[in-house]
Amino acid sequence: MGNPKGFLEVKRKEGGNRPISERILDFSEVEQTLDEEDRRLQASRCMDCGVPFCQWGCPVMNNMPEWQDAIYRGDWQKAID
Repeated sequence: MGNPKGFLEVKRKEGGNRPISERILDFSEVEQTLDEEDRRLQASRCMDCGVPFCQWGCPVMNNMPEWQDAIYRGDWQKAID
């Protein structure tokens, strides 16, 4: 893992939603995504649990601790593979 204390050092952050005043004017996405730096920091929060419950919930059966670590390191090709 890239940052074993990431869970303690980085607070959880979510993308949020667009304001209602904007959403009523179009059909664009409601949910906003984090920028690349925030995604990388959020990936550092992975604790690499002994039994990663996030993994069995993944629809494509990714090894989530390895996937999160690849994102944290900026290795997008490994995360995609």
